[in-house]
Amino acid sequence: MFSFDLKNDRYSLSLPALTFGTASFERSDSDDIYFELLDTYYKDGGRCIDTARVYCEWLEEGADTSEGVVGRWLKARGCRDEMIVSTKGGHPPFDNMEQSRLTREDLEYDLNRSLEVLGLDYVDIYFLHRDDELIPVSEIMPILNDFYQSGKVHFLGASNWTAARIEEANKFAEENGMEPFRVSQINYSLAHSSTDTFGDPTVVCMNLREFKWYQRNNFPVMAYCPQAKGFFAKLAKGDPAKNLPEGSFTSTANLARLARVKQFSEKEGIPAAVIPLGYLNSQPFFVSSVFAASKPWQIDEDMAAQDLRFDHKTIAFLENII
Repeated sequence: MFSFDLKNDRYSLSLPALTFGTASFERSDSDDIYFELLDTYYKDGGRCIDTARVYCEWLEEGADTSEGVVGRWLKARGCRDEMIVSTKGGHPPFDNMEQSRLTREDLEYDLNRSLEVLGLDYVDIYFLHRDDELIPVSEIMPILNDFYQSGKVHFLGASNWTAARIEEANKFAEENGMEPFRVSQINYSLAHSSTDTFGDPTVVCMNLREFKWYQRNNFPVMAYCPQAKGFFAKLAKGDPAKNLPEGSFTSTANLARLARVKQFSEKEGIPAAVIPLGYLNSQPFFVSSVFAASKPWQIDEDMAAQDLRFDHKTIAFLENII
C-alpha cells in the first residue's frame, strides 16, 4: 500500500493511500452495520479512520454519532494502537456558516468533547475543519501548538484552508518554535469541483494554483469526496444523474472525463469506482483518498486501489488531455 511518513519531534505515523471516512455513520443504534464496514476496511489492510466533531449534527439527535461509533469499534476490537484516527473541530454553526468557531474556548471544547466521545486520550491527526481568514494565524497556531504540547494531538492538519494560508501559518509556527500543519484535507477528485459545486463558499477545492503549491512543497493531502460522491461509479453504470447528489458534478468537462473513465474501465477491467482512487494515487505529491462506502463489497472493491497507480499517459487520457 502506498503511504506517507508523517514525522515531528515526538511522533511518527505512516498515512495510507486509502482512509475510511465516517460522515455517513448517522445512527447511534446501528453499530452492527457500521462495525461490519469498519471490520471489512481493517481486514483489507485499512488503518486510518477519518471523522469529525460536526459529523451528523445536521440530523436530529445526530450529534456524537460518527465519533461515537468509531470509539466503540476501537474499544470492541482492541485495535487502537494499530489505527490512525483523525478528527476535526472548529466548524461553524450550520445555520450560520460565516460565523467562525476558532477561539480557544471553541477549539478546546471541540477537542475535549471529541476525545470524550471517542474514548481516547489523544487523536493522531487533528484538523481545523474550516478557516476564517479574518483571524491572524498568530492567534490560531498557539492554540494548536498547546494541543500538540499537551499530547492530546500528535499531528496538526488544516481542512479547507487555502495553500496560501497554510504557508502563512507554517511560517509563523517555524519562526516561533511551534508545531506546524503537517497535512491538508481539501476536496480533490478526477471530477472538477468548486465552491459552487458544493454550494458552500467555505470549502476549498483543488485547482491549478493549489496543485502547484502542493507539488512544489511535496505536502500531503487527504482528499475528501475522492470519488465525486459516486459520479463515475453510478453514471458509468447508466444511472441517471437527475436528482442524485453526484448530479452536481455533471459539467461538460466532467462528462468528458466520465466517458474516458468508462472507456478505460472497459478496456482494463478496472471498476469505474476504483479508477478515481488510482488517479489520486498517481499525483506528484502524496494523496490519501478519504472514501466512503455503505456496503462491505464496496470497501473490498475500493481497497483494491491501495496499490494502484497510473502512468503519465493514462493520467492525461483520464483528464481528457490526449
